[in-house]
Amino acid sequence: MKRPAKVSSKSSGFPEEIKAGNVTVKLYRSTTHGRELFTLAYRGTNNQRIRSSFADLKAARVEAYAVAAKIQTGQIDVLQLTSGDRIAYQHALAVLTSTGTTVDAAAVQFAEAWKVLAGVGSIVEAARFFAKHHPVALPSRTVTEVYQEFLEAKKADAASVRYQHDIQSRLGRLSRHFTGPISDVTTQELENWITGLGCGAVARNSVRSLVITLFNYARQRGYLPRNQPTEADSVAIAKEPPTTIGIFTPEQMTKILGKAGNEVIPYLAIGGFAGLRHAELMRLEWTDVNLTEGHIEVTADKAKTAQRRIVPISTNLALWLLPHALKGGLLFKGHATRFLGKVTRLAPECDFEWPQNGLRHSFASYRLAVCKSAAEVALEMGNTPRVVFQSYRELVSRASSEQWWSISPVSSVQR
Repeated sequence: MKRPAKVSSKSSGFPEEIKAGNVTVKLYRSTTHGRELFTLAYRGTNNQRIRSSFADLKAARVEAYAVAAKIQTGQIDVLQLTSGDRIAYQHALAVLTSTGTTVDAAAVQFAEAWKVLAGVGSIVEAARFFAKHHPVALPSRTVTEVYQEFLEAKKADAASVRYQHDIQSRLGRLSRHFTGPISDVTTQELENWITGLGCGAVARNSVRSLVITLFNYARQRGYLPRNQPTEADSVAIAKEPPTTIGIFTPEQMTKILGKAGNEVIPYLAIGGFAGLRHAELMRLEWTDVNLTEGHIEVTADKAKTAQRRIVPISTNLALWLLPHALKGGLLFKGHATRFLGKVTRLAPECDFEWPQNGLRHSFASYRLAVCKSAAEVALEMGNTPRVVFQSYRELVSRASSEQWWSISPVSSVQR
């Protein structure tokens, strides 16, 4: 097998340029096994290098002139840059200097980006949109740092004790699990963590809601990109099983009030005829009960939603509370869970089961049947009109509702 000739450009007079018009080709001289070779070299289409070797210099020159002439007359296609092409190429090189990207790499990236956009719109505008929604200069904060800052903010806002406890319990676990920057946490990671808690659908959705609140806080503080959903917003909502709203009948409420002692009666009456939550009832003080003006004030620090609300006192509720109105301090003393246990044990003594959250559900159902306004009932309950409308609409008849609001100490004694 012959070794390829070594082309040398240092030999005297070589490489030799052969011209035909404005076309130039080159002849190179080399030696192999002691013999001289003359190589014609030029570039064809696709920048392909074409070479032909000759043992005789005269024959090489004749071929070189012939090739140059054919290129000049267009009989051979070669890669040529016009004057305008050379200027454009030089300009492209200058523009790309600061990026460190070659012309061919830039062309490849442009072509790929153009395909992604399907040829519609400006690639520059697409880049600006991406930069706006994926800023790289965001301050880095870990999940733990955002959690602690969020908790302190809620304390400063005088959020309810229960809400602060939820933050510490649920988001505290989140911060211990995700120790890196909050901007690195993905939707899939959040879904896996929530599912791994092993709780039911309702509880998972409660956790999801709190996590979304934390991520929205991070976005508001500039730790996550603004004007776009966070990773938490895309976490799937767990499918909750249909729930049956359990309420007391007017007969059951009459029986249980008749069975209850003085310590429990205000709890039953306010829960059933004003709709306060168990936790709100346990924080209620007698100064919050204004029989003169006919309302109960649920202050922000006692409300689950940390928002103050005014609940009207119905005529029958005023009759139930009147004998106890001169008392001071908390309405109900002692441990909240034990007190609730004492209340719920009254139901079996009256030959029926205590419905889950029965007092509040009863209030909503019978109140909506009378006033016909989900917005009004929601305002009194500290809830949303949508929940009130979907959960309590048409659960009871108007006749049953009228019986409910006529339950008084007199009717209970008569029974």
